[in-house]
Amino acid sequence: MEIVRLEPEAYGDASTVLARAFLHDPAWVWLIPGEERRARLLPVLLRSSFDFTSADVWGTEGAVRGVARWLPPGPPAVHIGATLRALLVTPARLGRATGMYLAYGRAVEQMRIEVMSGAHWYLAGIGVDPEVQRRGIGSSLLRPGLEGAARQHLPVVVLTNNEANLSFYRAHGFEVVREGETPRGGPRAWAMVRRP
Repeated sequence: MEIVRLEPEAYGDASTVLARAFLHDPAWVWLIPGEERRARLLPVLLRSSFDFTSADVWGTEGAVRGVARWLPPGPPAVHIGATLRALLVTPARLGRATGMYLAYGRAVEQMRIEVMSGAHWYLAGIGVDPEVQRRGIGSSLLRPGLEGAARQHLPVVVLTNNEANLSFYRAHGFEVVREGETPRGGPRAWAMVRRP
């Protein structure tokens, strides 16, 4: 499976693929319980995440069927204009769930910092279109970040809210180092680390 760095013009397609992959993810079900509304909002919410934080975005060559967002070590570049737009538009889209959405984001970032405060690579999101899952695309999408971390002799961190994902990450050398709610009363999360 050929994996390439995606250019910004492919981020719309990437967001659509991630939305399909995360439609039944426990965190998104918790935030947006109605499936129809969730299917409508997820592409927009995920697309905005590409705009306000710089990341290494990888996907399948040609038609985007899988996507991974990797954050290399160090603070990511945050795009202030896009962040401000998201802060204005998100409440209109999410309504009462806005507070939960923001609390979830803070809790995930806090868990990440607690399990790995030093330099590391972070898998900020990975998803494969459900129609082509279990064909090795996810494993291929892990490769750019795992190889980057190996070159720098650094650990890799991933957080998942889906217990079914644990075996996939374990097969790639990750181990659970923390389990908890994100945020308190929210969906269960597992922080996993792959050490150099």
